[in-house]
Amino acid sequence: MSRTAFLHTGSYFHLATLKGPAVVAMDIADVYAPDLTESGLDDFDAVYVAARLHPGVRATIAPLIVDFLNRDGVRLYIDGENAVGQWLPGTTEVRRGTNFWAWRIGEDVGRRSVNLQHPMWQWLSQRSVHWHYHGVLDHPAAAVPLVALEQLEDDTSQPSDPWGLEYRAIPGHPNTLMYYDDATFAAQLVVSTMDASYHHGAGFMPGASQLLYRMLGWLRG
Repeated sequence: MSRTAFLHTGSYFHLATLKGPAVVAMDIADVYAPDLTESGLDDFDAVYVAARLHPGVRATIAPLIVDFLNRDGVRLYIDGENAVGQWLPGTTEVRRGTNFWAWRIGEDVGRRSVNLQHPMWQWLSQRSVHWHYHGVLDHPAAAVPLVALEQLEDDTSQPSDPWGLEYRAIPGHPNTLMYYDDATFAAQLVVSTMDASYHHGAGFMPGASQLLYRMLGWLRG
C-alpha cells in the first residue's frame, strides 16, 4: 500500500479533514505546505493536494508539486480552488460561478460524467462528482475528461450565481471539471475544480465527502 501525503496550509477545514476518523484510519500523512522542502515529498508514493491552499504558499511550492509529477509510479490528486491554470503545465482554467444547490433542487446545469469506460470510474461514483464546481479546465491532449459541462439548448440565457458569475458551459471550450492524465507526466494525475476537502472539513456538501474518500482510496491504491 502506498504512503500518502495530505498537503495543506493549515486552514480549519484542512485540519478538520485530517482529524476525521475515516481519514485517520487511512494513515494519511500530515504535510504542512509552508514547511515543505525540496526533498519533502521523497518518501511518498501519492499526494493529495488539499483544496484552497494559501495562494502565497501555493506559488512557492508549485515547482515541488510539478517535480513530484515527474517521478515514475506515483499518483497525485489536485483538489479544487487551486488556480491550476497559473502553475500546472499544459492546463488552463476559466473561473465559473457556483450553483451550490443544483443537486438538491434538480436544476440541470449541463454537468455530465463522461468516458465512463475509463478505469478511474472504478474509484468514483455519480454522487461523488455531482455537487458543484468552481471553474472549467482545458488540459493536455493526452488527458481524459471524467466530468464536463455540456452546452444546453437554453444556454443563451447563461444564468448567474449570487455573485453575478455565469456557471454554465462556455461555448467552444472543453469545459472539463475533472480529468485523468497518465501521459503528460511520469505520474498519474487527477485534477478537479470541485473543492472536496474544503467542503468536507467545513461540514457541508455530502458529495464532497464522497469525493474526498474516493480519491484518498485511489491514491492509496
